[in-house]
Amino acid sequence: MNTKTFTTVAVCALSLAAGQASAADASPWTVRLGPAHVGFSPQADVSVAGNPVPGGDASASSSTTLGIELAYDVSDRLTARFLAGIPPTTTLTGQGTLASAGKLGKVTYAPAVLSLTYKLLNEGPVRPYVGAGINYTIVTRNRDAFIHDLDTRNAWGSVLQAGVEVPIDAHWSVSLDARKIFLKTKATGTLPAFGGAPARADVRLNPLVVFLSVGRRF
Repeated sequence: MNTKTFTTVAVCALSLAAGQASAADASPWTVRLGPAHVGFSPQADVSVAGNPVPGGDASASSSTTLGIELAYDVSDRLTARFLAGIPPTTTLTGQGTLASAGKLGKVTYAPAVLSLTYKLLNEGPVRPYVGAGINYTIVTRNRDAFIHDLDTRNAWGSVLQAGVEVPIDAHWSVSLDARKIFLKTKATGTLPAFGGAPARADVRLNPLVVFLSVGRRF
C-alpha cells in the first residue's frame, strides 16, 4: 500500500470514527416549548336530586396555554415524552334542556401526558411519529356559577398521539403533534335555583391537545 492510499484510508477511518463519536455523544434529552391548544368534545349525563335530567348536557370552552415537553430518546426510533403546561381554565355551559342555565361554572386544570412515540422515518427533513400513553388531569380550582359548591374530580385517561418533527440542525427542531385524550370525570354541586338540590354530572371530555413547539437538544 503506497503512502497516498494509506493516507486516504486513514482519513476515511478517522472521519468515520469522529462521526460515530459525535453520534454517541449526542444527548438523548430534548426540551420543547410552545403553545398547546386544548379543544373538548364533551358529553354529560346529568342528574338532579338523584333523578336524571333528560336531554341535559354541557359544553366546555377550548383554551390555549404554554406547554412544555421533556423528551428522552430511548432508542433511534422510540422517544418517551412528558407534556405539561400552565394550567388553563375552561368554562362549562349548559346545553340541551340545561341551555337556559347558562354558565354552570369554571374549572382550572393541569393536564399531564406521558407517552411513548415511534418514529416512522428516522432520517429526512420531515420525520413523522405515532404513539400512545396515559394522561392524568389535576383540577386545581373550581369556580361557581349556576352550580354552587362545584367539585370536579381529578381523572386518568388514555392517549393516542401523532405528529411530525422538522430538524433545523443538530440541536434545534420544530414539532407539531396532536394528542387525543379519552377522559371521563365527575362533577358535583348544588343548585340554589332548585332549593339547593344536589347535582351530579358524569362527563366525557375527550380533549384534543395540539402542540406546536420549538425543541432544543441538550
